[in-house]
Amino acid sequence: MHGRTRSMALCGLSIALLSVGAAIQVPLGAIPFTLQTLMLFLLLLVLTPAEAVAAVGGYLVLGAVGLPVFSGLRGGFGVLLGPTGGFLLGYLVAALLVVLLRVLFVRWELGPRLAVALDVLLVAVAAIVYYAAGTWWFAFSTDTSLPAALAACVLPFLVPDVVKAAAAFACAKPIRVALGRTAPGGHRHRPVLPSESPSESDAGR
Repeated sequence: MHGRTRSMALCGLSIALLSVGAAIQVPLGAIPFTLQTLMLFLLLLVLTPAEAVAAVGGYLVLGAVGLPVFSGLRGGFGVLLGPTGGFLLGYLVAALLVVLLRVLFVRWELGPRLAVALDVLLVAVAAIVYYAAGTWWFAFSTDTSLPAALAACVLPFLVPDVVKAAAAFACAKPIRVALGRTAPGGHRHRPVLPSESPSESDAGR
């Protein structure tokens, strides 16, 4: 019960962080610069897969029913259908895909270095997914050509998103340690039992 309560608290805190990240914005043409993606990267690195999906899904539901949690302190279902709504829905698709990939790889019992490499890959996959969803929907909803949509939705944000991803990785490790989650993805590394031989405990590392 304690673990479930803590998971709910972490999901609530993550929703709050996504909301705060969305509220901090700098206009950059049609798509504003926010810290939302920083918070997305961070929760994907710290939370368990189930917590990450619940947090992103809960955030979108709260925004859809009208709470001002989206960029520019906006809310309502119309925002999801607006020109930037594809990015918001892309966050959920990205979280779901990251969950599926993490579940696929977790059975391999990756060592610490491979686990970090996997997280780098998953953050990159998440970025590609929400870029693709956001750019396609922006082009469709505004009747903009794909090259023009890429110029508006992707190119200005590539370098900032790399910086935000690096910041998320820097912040994730101490947060995981504080939460007792020493492995990326919100899990503990499996302890090596004294009875295990090096060949058995180090398999796949």
